[in-house]
Amino acid sequence: MACYRCNKVQTDPVKGKSPWARFVLKGEQVLLCPECQSADPGWMTVGDRCPFCDSPKLSMVMGSVVCRSCGRDFERTPSF
Repeated sequence: MACYRCNKVQTDPVKGKSPWARFVLKGEQVLLCPECQSADPGWMTVGDRCPFCDSPKLSMVMGSVVCRSCGRDFERTPSF
């Protein structure tokens, strides 16, 4: 999967947490490379939010969106 902004392809990280950000945008899970994160400090505000707790910590699981904050899942909003 590539960075949704610059199309840079993610490479295997060294041991530990990946510096790439993963989030849900317009109902699709996307990646954001470390360089694009640095270039736009407000990048976290563009992603989808949980309709129950308003958290941006979402992930896609089997076609549904799951909130990593409150644990609820809901239908994804398709992108147009």
